[in-house]
Amino acid sequence: MILERIKQYIDLKGISVSAFERSIGMSNASFGKSLKNGGAIGSDKLENILKVYPDISPIWLMTGAGNMLITDSGGAQHHTPGQDERYVMHLMDKITAQAEEIGRLKERNKQLEREIMDLRAISNRNIIPHDLEQVSEAAPLQKV
Repeated sequence: MILERIKQYIDLKGISVSAFERSIGMSNASFGKSLKNGGAIGSDKLENILKVYPDISPIWLMTGAGNMLITDSGGAQHHTPGQDERYVMHLMDKITAQAEEIGRLKERNKQLEREIMDLRAISNRNIIPHDLEQVSEAAPLQKV
């Protein structure tokens, strides 16, 4: 199936599905939905794929026969200036996503550190045994 071969190419190149969709003019998440539902892809999108990604073999894309990538007689892949720019853009997207995830994780770490400090403060309080009974009756400790 053509969509499955496109997914193989995307995976090989390390391109995110959303970056791939943008690069060929597909609407957001339409490729993923078509792939999941066993849908088809229009000829206009196939043309765009072959224009934007000139290293992909049209024969392989349409039939699955032969090699995925077009190479010269020495076996080297053809590169165009646009490929390098797309790859850099892909890497920038990836870096941005990772930076956002790091920010979320740092905030969660701060939250957990505050909770640990609060729990330590509670456990370090000097409670007299008869006060302990009053505390447990008034506000039983919750399990964490």
